Amino acid sequence: MPDSEDSHQNPRKHRVIHWNPEDEEAAERARASRRKLITMGVSAGVVLIAIVSIATLWKNPDQDTKEFTDRLGITEEAVPELDIQQTFANRSRADLEQDSAESGLEKIRQMRVNHPILTTKLVAVQREFIQGEDLMKRQAFERAYEIFVSVNAQIEEFSNLVEAKIATQEMYDNFLIRVDELKSSKHLNPVAYDDAFDAASAGKQFLMEGSFNASKTKLTEATEKLQELTDSIAGYVRENAALGHRYIAQGQGAKAIEAFTNLLSIDPQNEDAILQIERAKVADEVFTLIKEAETNERAEAFEVALTAYEEAFEKDSKSAKAQNGISRVRRKIENRDFSKYLAIARNAETEHRYDEAIEHFQLALTIFPDRKELSDSILKARQDKHQSDIARLITKAYALETNNRDWTGARAIYQTLIDMEPDLQEAKDGLLRTGKVIRSILRYEKYLEIAEIEAQRLQYQLARQSFDLAMKSKPDYLPLSDNTKRLQQHLITQSRPVSVLFISDMSTWVSVQGPTAKKPTKLKETTINLLPGDYRVIGRKKGYEDVTLRLQIRGGVAQSPLTVICDERS
Repeated sequence: MPDSEDSHQNPRKHRVIHWNPEDEEAAERARASRRKLITMGVSAGVVLIAIVSIATLWKNPDQDTKEFTDRLGITEEAVPELDIQQTFANRSRADLEQDSAESGLEKIRQMRVNHPILTTKLVAVQREFIQGEDLMKRQAFERAYEIFVSVNAQIEEFSNLVEAKIATQEMYDNFLIRVDELKSSKHLNPVAYDDAFDAASAGKQFLMEGSFNASKTKLTEATEKLQELTDSIAGYVRENAALGHRYIAQGQGAKAIEAFTNLLSIDPQNEDAILQIERAKVADEVFTLIKEAETNERAEAFEVALTAYEEAFEKDSKSAKAQNGISRVRRKIENRDFSKYLAIARNAETEHRYDEAIEHFQLALTIFPDRKELSDSILKARQDKHQSDIARLITKAYALETNNRDWTGARAIYQTLIDMEPDLQEAKDGLLRTGKVIRSILRYEKYLEIAEIEAQRLQYQLARQSFDLAMKSKPDYLPLSDNTKRLQQHLITQSRPVSVLFISDMSTWVSVQGPTAKKPTKLKETTINLLPGDYRVIGRKKGYEDVTLRLQIRGGVAQSPLTVICDERS
């Protein structure tokens, strides 16, 4: 039987409802507009009658009322005895319930019914709503109000039934999925499996009949029976898992594989069982390695023990004994090495081998980073090393200055000392001293280079000037190189004037341009002393073409006579 039957029966014939959401919305808007106009009309009429009544009855109510009715052609017997206020109140209440019913009806029409019982109830609700609308049209507002109240109650009941149907259907669908998953394991608790199936069948029958609450009760019972089977499966899995782990720890790989294979027959996707089978394949070897490692650990052969533990861990990365053994032996190695590093550091510090002391203090600190006394020891060793390094570097820099004349090397050391100790006066003085010498040497080398370039360009006077500047910058201890001596002798030779005989006709103006310049002059035969270099000799005579001659003068080289005469007319 259904959980709820229709509470209202109507002898009228069923109306066929063709429901269209868009037509329904248009009808709703039309009905709302009509109700609004009717309400406004009634309100306006009531107000008008009240105003007219007050105005006419102010002085002589009885006489004025009679005159008013006479003018309207209404006799006392023709005036209906209507309670306008009561009618208005009934209509307002009916309108409110109708609006609520329309809204609720619109919602349940959109619900997923898909069940004959629910479809019948939906048709009944719609039929009763139409009766209410008919009563509203006949202005039977009080009866219409009662109909719409009933419709709203049925709408709420219908909504609850739809929700119950959906929930029950979902329970049944979930049961089907779950029972199919557990079918292969039903032999672990066949009674629970059969009971669950029987209860679900009954629940399905109730669902088809529309008895949703009874269906829910049966499906809940079926779910609980499936949970009993699930608990049996979980217990079987736990039992075989524990057994397999114990066999692995004992090095009995074959038995462990058997236990986890039994587990996988029930739970094929059990990732832990799949992993443990792989561990079980090497369980015998891992067990042997761990026993070997424990023996060497007791003999304090820590490195050998660690190797065995690590090999066992490499074969089985899930072995807790291998992991714990590795951690434990490493700690023992750390304690042993710490004591060794600390002893070496203390001894080196005593013998002023600060680098070695710092190195071993740091090695000890990497083992136990929280040991503050190690940090303090490193700091003190560095301070002692700092002072020792300063004294050693000052001695080395002095030796480079005085013995090797290695000003660049000495200056680099002084700069290092400044970086180490910015206020160290010895380093400051050394930087100034070596810098001055280095700058003098650089100037010396630069001026020599310039002098050589100028000599190659035959600019001997400029070359001589640059050479003299180089000699002024040269430190006294620095000897002249062979190349410098040759350049010096070459410049001396090229600094001596060379006699040149000029011949002309006393009509040509002769001028000389070059290192030794001569103004234009007329001559017959004249000897002029010219410094070595390149010259340009120009002859000019009015009415004649100019004569231009190139002349190279070299020290130590005799110069032939030079004739300068303008003899070609322009």
